[in-house]
Amino acid sequence: MADHNEIADRLHKLHPALICDVLDGLGFRESGLGPAIEPLRPEMQVAGRAFTLRWEEVDQTPEEPYKTLLEAYEYMQPGDVLVMEAAEQTSAMWGELLSVAASVRGVTGAVMDGLVRDVEQILEVGFPVFATGASPLDSAGRQDVVEYQTTIRCGAATVRPGDWVFGDLQGVALIPQELLEQAVALAEEKDRGESTVRDELLRGDDIGEVFGRHGIL
Repeated sequence: MADHNEIADRLHKLHPALICDVLDGLGFRESGLGPAIEPLRPEMQVAGRAFTLRWEEVDQTPEEPYKTLLEAYEYMQPGDVLVMEAAEQTSAMWGELLSVAASVRGVTGAVMDGLVRDVEQILEVGFPVFATGASPLDSAGRQDVVEYQTTIRCGAATVRPGDWVFGDLQGVALIPQELLEQAVALAEEKDRGESTVRDELLRGDDIGEVFGRHGIL
């Protein structure tokens, strides 16, 4: 398998729509995490291996707050992207200090189907975060991490540890680990094809004829 950093660099030159298109062609049609999960800033991108966390709703602060979350930090690896399943949609499951601690471990971003806080501070840190919105409420006594590195549901997709996620302003795509290299190569090929189609359209060629030649639109 190609080097992790090489794959990430190649993805950053593409966009998630290309990945979703080629995954459709490979028979994997549930590659989008859904439109509700958005970057905190339009120019943010994230690409890397999923390190999963599952949050569960609680009705009081645990005796050992954040115990499982803090334990998970010991196993995070450079290049990981944290992908999280939220328990509820009132409190923030992520913030500035968690972002700083993850960044120091080499984690390259966080994707969640839940809320975030400390938005301005996270933007200052420059840590890519994709979330459904923001809330000033603390997660303590509302939701807590109960598992890490297990299969989770994030938005509209089922994510396994080791699968890849790739996101930008268009949304976040899930790439099954067994399809990773094939999907990236096909997306690069499609990107080259789309560039050819764009050039032909710009010179005034008929769109139907262009589509007939390349099958790309």
